[in-house]
Amino acid sequence: MRWFFAGLLIVSAVIDIVGALLIQHQTRSQLLGSLIPESVMLGGRTGAVLAGLALLLLAGGIARGKRVAYRLTVAVLAASILFDLVKDLDFESASLAAWITFGLWWFRHHFAADSDPSRVRWGLAVLAGGLALAFVYAVFGTVVLESQLQPEPGVIGTLESVVQALVGNQTSYRGVTDRASWFLGTLPVVSYGLVLFALVLLLRPVLAPRAAAAERERVHRLLNVWGRNHISHLAVHGATSYHWFGEEGCVAFSFRGRTALALGDPICPPDLVKAGLEDFVAYCERQDWIPAFYQVDSKREYRELAFTLVPIGSEALIPTRTFALEGKERRGLRYAVKRSEKEGVQFSFMTGPEALSAHAPQLHAVSGMWLQSRRGPELSYSLGTLSTLTDPDITVGLAFAAGGRLEAFVSWLPVPARKGWTLDLMRRLPNSVYGVIEALIVKSIEEAARNGIEEVSLGVSPRVIAAGDASGAVDRALRTMYWGLDRFQRSRTLAQFKAKFCPSWEDRYLAVPGASTLPEVLLALVLAHLPPLPAAMVWVRSSVASMLRPGQPRPAPA
Repeated sequence: MRWFFAGLLIVSAVIDIVGALLIQHQTRSQLLGSLIPESVMLGGRTGAVLAGLALLLLAGGIARGKRVAYRLTVAVLAASILFDLVKDLDFESASLAAWITFGLWWFRHHFAADSDPSRVRWGLAVLAGGLALAFVYAVFGTVVLESQLQPEPGVIGTLESVVQALVGNQTSYRGVTDRASWFLGTLPVVSYGLVLFALVLLLRPVLAPRAAAAERERVHRLLNVWGRNHISHLAVHGATSYHWFGEEGCVAFSFRGRTALALGDPICPPDLVKAGLEDFVAYCERQDWIPAFYQVDSKREYRELAFTLVPIGSEALIPTRTFALEGKERRGLRYAVKRSEKEGVQFSFMTGPEALSAHAPQLHAVSGMWLQSRRGPELSYSLGTLSTLTDPDITVGLAFAAGGRLEAFVSWLPVPARKGWTLDLMRRLPNSVYGVIEALIVKSIEEAARNGIEEVSLGVSPRVIAAGDASGAVDRALRTMYWGLDRFQRSRTLAQFKAKFCPSWEDRYLAVPGASTLPEVLLALVLAHLPPLPAAMVWVRSSVASMLRPGQPRPAPA
């Protein structure tokens, strides 16, 4: 419905502009000319052109269901009806504008999306101040260039010509010099530019409220009961806002651009998932947001709500009870464990806060060298960072060399509703003992089994999209996103590493309202994963410096 009316506005705007410039009803004009002055009729044509330009600008806001755009559009359409009648009794265009106005009023409940209140106030202030500034600029320029304009400007003539020039009409002045001609040409550009800037501010979406500490504690308690998605636990750390439905339901999301990017499925009892999705979508509609869900593991509820499911990768799952090192496929794991034991590597497990308290300097050193070897920033949102280890529900596995040096560490997120763990951080020294990460994960699976954990997830391996295979628009968009995120660039290597453990694979999806919203959602996904601007600039600066530096030997791959 929104797009339908946006299209009607564009059609009406084109008819107004073209009609004012090219079409003249001779008989009607003669009749109207006997009743009102010709200058008023010409003013009606000017008003019709301005109304058409305004409708073109407002069509985007109508397509997004903005309440402020709806109100401005109704006002502009009412003015357009008057202008169409004044210019030459154009009943056809006036009837179309009246019909669109009635339709907008009849379907007004479709145009209830809010704008950011602070931006609305600022937009109105910019609109008023911009018009005043444009007028001052026009008057000042006319006075300064008085000798370069013909005919000589008087006070009344100046004001009339300024107004005509600001709306783009031909003025009584002409420039004698190039500078004066340039000045007259800039007047409509300045006025239209300021009006367009004010409209952009008026139509900006509402900003998402930041989550309070009490809300994070409430989500934490909810996760301990209904956390089923393998990355849901990061909702406490990675999400910036929460939308609550009922007493036992929450959608954790981050707001980037115009996208409300939810982390996993709704956190709630299984029978409330669909109701939670409907409530969140309705909430986003009111706010002029695009609802999207990243790394979801169910399909039925999303398809019932007409979401488009884009496969983004596969999750590696291992049942702890049946895991063993026997068999030809796992001979690499057996060798890694034996090699680590031969080198005297010791493995220990503790909660995140305990690991930070006892080994914080070594954890930071290992993490820093690992990130430096990858030449990429530390990603967040659907991935943990060292700061998430303050969570006592996270388990950390550490591997120490015989001399006490920390060789590698991994962290595991809890998945209470599945009695599972999910691998999050996985970092090691560049010159660590061969196979220490593989051995540490094997020991972690054994530790999980001893603690009653039934399933371990090694995380999602992003889809492997070779350059020659990216034939579809979706594949090209995903490949562009993977290129922007260092972790996802190594999707093939990551999948090969996880395949050593012979897991079962389950597909994971990005749920979006439609294919047309995918570019915006993928951009939001990249922005959500990247660090804040200062940290990102540090990474860019270090990357450029490393490229300009003389070649240095790179650490051997794992």
